[in-house]
Amino acid sequence: MLKEKLEEMREKYGRPPLVCLGNSPEAKAEWLAAGGVAGHMLCDSQVNAILMTGAALPEDLAFEGTLAEFIRLFPLHNAEESKKQVNRFLEGGVAQWTAETTGGWEFFTCRVAVLGCCVGEYLSVLNKKDA
Repeated sequence: MLKEKLEEMREKYGRPPLVCLGNSPEAKAEWLAAGGVAGHMLCDSQVNAILMTGAALPEDLAFEGTLAEFIRLFPLHNAEESKKQVNRFLEGGVAQWTAETTGGWEFFTCRVAVLGCCVGEYLSVLNKKDA
């Protein structure tokens, strides 16, 4: 089922979905069985290191954590640029493992926006819709 849904999202949105594995060994196994590339499965420290060097993240990225954790890795000293980078990944939709709430995978589209408060700017998910 996962493989078919990822292919459907890729065709519908014209780019691969961002896969968030929710730190679950079960999700990792399912993603790899669905054709995921082990070298494109990145943890927070790997994503952070790539962002710090300015190199490009793989387009068909599987992040070991959640979408919220992925978004928090992007630097806020230039929040507008970070928003653009995150939204580029979100253009293909999101496949996120949420076994504790949905019993498995959740598929959706969303965007992030820069919001501000008394302590500064932050990125927030908006317009979340089922894919």
